[in-house]
Amino acid sequence: MGAALDALDEWNAERKRRGHTTLPISAAAAAGRLIFGAVGDETRLEYTVIGEPVNLAAKLEKHTREVGAHAIVTAETYRRAVAQGYRPQAEPELHRGAAVHGVDGLLDLVVIRR
Repeated sequence: MGAALDALDEWNAERKRRGHTTLPISAAAAAGRLIFGAVGDETRLEYTVIGEPVNLAAKLEKHTREVGAHAIVTAETYRRAVAQGYRPQAEPELHRGAAVHGVDGLLDLVVIRR
């Protein structure tokens, strides 16, 4: 996620140099089982993903604005990413027992600020 956030920072810097407004962009991720595929008919076909992790990621992305973060992932998603070779550029913040609007129960989250 660090490289993606770096690219977004560069894009906003270029927009600023050209006199355009910058756009606040944030990201979130959650891991788990989901269903993906093309849905629709011959007049309109879309590729989509459906499942609990998709819904959770959408709620986490909204939560980034509440905590002033650029990105949030569940602690489990972060653990999986590290196990697969992800190396953060900076030490992330662990928020244990965080309440997220629209989510039952409390979550352990990893918050990435820039």
